[in-house]
Amino acid sequence: MAIFAKILVLDEEADTEDLFLQKFRHKVANGEYEFFFSKTSNDVLELLKQQSFDIFMSDINVAGADGISFIAQLRKEYPLMRAVVISAYGDINTLRAVMRGGAHDFVIKPIDFKDLENTLAKTADAVKKIKQSELTSKKLSAISDELDVSAKLQKSILPGNVVKKGSVEIWADSIPAAEVGGDFYDFFWLSETKLGVVMADVSGKNVSAAMFALIGKTLIKSFSRIYPSPAECFKNVNKTLCGENVTTMFITAIYGIIDTEKNEIIYTNAGHPPIAVLRQGQSPEYLECDPGMALGIFEETEFTDNVHKFSPGEIILLYTDGVNEAADIDGAEYDFERLSKVLMENSKLSPNLLTQALIASIREFARGAKQSDDITTLCLKYRMRIMPDAN
Repeated sequence: MAIFAKILVLDEEADTEDLFLQKFRHKVANGEYEFFFSKTSNDVLELLKQQSFDIFMSDINVAGADGISFIAQLRKEYPLMRAVVISAYGDINTLRAVMRGGAHDFVIKPIDFKDLENTLAKTADAVKKIKQSELTSKKLSAISDELDVSAKLQKSILPGNVVKKGSVEIWADSIPAAEVGGDFYDFFWLSETKLGVVMADVSGKNVSAAMFALIGKTLIKSFSRIYPSPAECFKNVNKTLCGENVTTMFITAIYGIIDTEKNEIIYTNAGHPPIAVLRQGQSPEYLECDPGMALGIFEETEFTDNVHKFSPGEIILLYTDGVNEAADIDGAEYDFERLSKVLMENSKLSPNLLTQALIASIREFARGAKQSDDITTLCLKYRMRIMPDAN
């Protein structure tokens, strides 16, 4: 079936309606065209207030004392509607003026209905494309608004970039690959001497991933107040995610508790890249642990607590795979060898400057390649308190 169009005809002749309905009876019967008829421009304006039309057709001399201005007015007030004007043969100046004023096409008297049929078909097709473009534009605008809101929401749930308290100094940052990312980090004090740190990566990089990240972050922080063991915390987070997960998404994550009295971090891993430990002048150590399975996949997954004792001035780096898997224009990955080299060369720096050096190194390596994954880091420097010798 051809394109459906609602056509509003302005003509003062009494037999116009019968003539049009007779000439286009097949298209009317097939539901391709629906005609409406008016005898004055005021009637046209009243009908336009009640419903929308695809095509307005009028003899330019019937549109009122100033038909050219009337056509221009309609184009301005009803931008999705297109006007087809009928002009007397030889009235070229008026025709040119009305086309400049906003008419889409024209036919010449005496009307050749075959020519009019082709003109209406082309105009209806143009209106369809205009409406499709308008609909696409609205959808894109809605998506853009949704992404903007999601990005602001995602940014608002992050705790900030920096914390300095006692023996702990942190710098954290996240660079999303798109408007909305799936990475998140967190740090929060569980007591005066215990600090929780989280690094996580949600599968996917869209609005759904951002919402799933919000759920995961909220659950981790909430369960951390209940379960003093990171492994027990993840076990219960995982059960909750599996029970409610209809998206098949999952989260790789590390959660650690820094104990400033015992000078240690107790941590557990859910399928995430290992923590890097930096000591000045040495190659970084990647903390071994049972990586477990990502959160949200298998309800009965077990997690293991691991302990690392801090040395004075030691730095730890938590990160997502957007760091070690960053790719250059040829598809080569940044990998752990380059990561280790940069970390060792900058191990004397503060967490902020070390992070900046790492990001600069990744961008230099990429050589302008489009970032394919979120890059998120949390760098923590631990200044161990030295207790005085009791003797």
